[in-house]
This record gives sequence, C-alpha cells and structure tokens, in this order.
Amino acid sequence: MSTPADPEPFWEVYDAERPLLAARYGSNRARMAVIGLGGGELVVVSPGAIADEKHWAQLAKYGQPALLLAPNHFHNSGLAVWVARFPQAKVVAAAGALPRLRKKLPALNIGDVAEVAEQLPSTIRLMQPPTAKQGELWLSIATSGGQAWFVTDGLINERRLPPGPLGMLIWLVGFRAGLMTNPLFKRLFLADKQRYKAWVLEQLEADPPQLFLPAHGQPLRGPDVASRLRQATESA
Repeated sequence: MSTPADPEPFWEVYDAERPLLAARYGSNRARMAVIGLGGGELVVVSPGAIADEKHWAQLAKYGQPALLLAPNHFHNSGLAVWVARFPQAKVVAAAGALPRLRKKLPALNIGDVAEVAEQLPSTIRLMQPPTAKQGELWLSIATSGGQAWFVTDGLINERRLPPGPLGMLIWLVGFRAGLMTNPLFKRLFLADKQRYKAWVLEQLEADPPQLFLPAHGQPLRGPDVASRLRQATESA
C-alpha cells in the first residue's frame, strides 16, 4: 500500500539549486529559512525545533548546516536542538541580540554575525534595520527566480487573526490581517521610526525583491512584491 503524500509539505522549496528552503514551526507557526552557502554548506535562519526524523532527512539532501543565525533575540527556540544535532555549526546573531541570547542560552557559544559577514557568498546580503533594539536581521538572497527577502519581525503578512479573546487583544494592539508593519516592533523596538522607514524604502529601491518570506505570515511572490512592501512601510 502506498503512503499518502503530506497534505502540506514541511519544507517550502523556493529554489532547489541555490538552495532556498523555508519551514514553519512551533505553536506560533514562525518561519525559518535555509540558504545555501556553497560547497554543500547551509545557513539556517531562525532555526526552529524539528520533531520528525523524515524532515531532517529531507533537509540533508540539500547540504549540511554550517551556520545558525538567530535573527533577533526572540527567535531562539530551536537553537539548542540544532546545536545538539550539528555541533560543528557556528551560532551567530547581531550585536544587539547577543546580551539576551547569551543570558537565555548560556550553554551555547553565540558569536557576533559581523565575524562571519565577509565570509558569506555574494548571493546573500545581511540587512540590519537601524535602531532596532532587539537586534533585528533580515536577509536578501539572489535566487534563480529573482531576489528574495527573509524578514524577521519588522513586516508581517498573517492571513487571519486568531479567534476569540486573543484575536481581539492583538486587534486592539494594532494587528490586522494582511501585509503590514508589525505594530509591536514599531512601538517597542524601534528607537527612531523615521530613520527605519527611510532605510526600508532605500533597500526596496536598491534591491527590490520578487519573493517576500516573512518569519510571521504568508509569503508573497511576483513583480509587485516590492511595491506592496513599500506601501506597507509608508502606511505604518
């Protein structure tokens, strides 16, 4: 008897050759990204815990994790799991994220991403939103289908708000369904909102993505992605 295919595959494959993969994990359905570094090595951004061995086996077809990147000081839930499985992988984060990460995960040796930035291939560019106090990092990745952005908490694209009291609470905070600037990120973690806004618009002009991979919410793909991100930033 044949085994039925997964109704929703765990790994989202956006570029099998690069490679560029993503997957959602945990009760909050956050997204991690896996990007090829060349030579069979991978960088895993926002690593989340993986419970099923078949998902680890699927990942192994694309390479070996050499770099584990915490893209701010909140996205750390799976780091210990990945380090236990890939002890040779280097763990890094932006300088602004290091104090909280090192306090929360004292058993891990977490370095500054600046130490490895120059070793990244030209197909990957680190993007650090200015004045983001939680050490926010985004990535721009060249793929066969055009430029892709992985965005951590600054821009989100949830299909719907949760039902019940939780949904009402986050609605009151300012969350809405659809593409938007994260209201908590804007209010709690940006020291200079205007500087951040100008920076995002500059990045979109210089490096417009055709694929938007948010850590929170639904991906967007197509020629209008950059303009939609621009509108979400300007309307914040």
